[in-house]
Amino acid sequence: MTSSPDPVQGEAPPAPPRASRRDTEMQARRRDLLAAARKLLRKGGAQAVTMRAVAEVVGVSTTVVYALFPDKAALIAQAVDDDLKRFSRHLQQALAQASDARDALRKVARAYAAFGVAHPQSYRLMFMEARPASPVEDSSIEFGNPSEDAYALARTLADGLLREAGGPPPAQADIETTAQLVWEALHGATSLRITLGDDPWFARLPLEQHIDRMVDVFAAGVLSRSR
Repeated sequence: MTSSPDPVQGEAPPAPPRASRRDTEMQARRRDLLAAARKLLRKGGAQAVTMRAVAEVVGVSTTVVYALFPDKAALIAQAVDDDLKRFSRHLQQALAQASDARDALRKVARAYAAFGVAHPQSYRLMFMEARPASPVEDSSIEFGNPSEDAYALARTLADGLLREAGGPPPAQADIETTAQLVWEALHGATSLRITLGDDPWFARLPLEQHIDRMVDVFAAGVLSRSR
């Protein structure tokens, strides 16, 4: 078997193939359609998003929309993907600074709530707006990848917390339930801060202190039950 000859010294390597003009235009059109879907979602919720409405905002036919998205559920799912990826990256940055399983939960929980309060529109769009369910294949997020899939990160945190208690490796069902409980607690605290703000009807700790107290109670309960 002969090896290919080395390139002549000083000769530039061959340029990679460029995307066709049609592919470039279709990608640009896809971005426009997703931007239109996000705009409609924020304005009127999932009910306001139809293939026809999105087409009218962009100024194309519904045929163009259907050529890029199989149905309304897929269109809405992908319209939210960029917000979800940005949210996941924010959580990963917090996780990178953690020293152990409980510290990881604390830092990610703080980051979760802080993101929601700082970006209420994005948070509402991701987790407070009812939308049609779509298969994971319709999303551009890699299912199960904690750097993109925030729920996968919650499972990682739950697994670490359960393992901290010692004993045999935690069952998958326990990891799933613990991850869901973590998520539900954080979502409840965050969504209430977004919708009620500084409600004068009851005294509340500053957000970070509130989250820390919640994590302490939750972690103590998980570890006690595991032992």
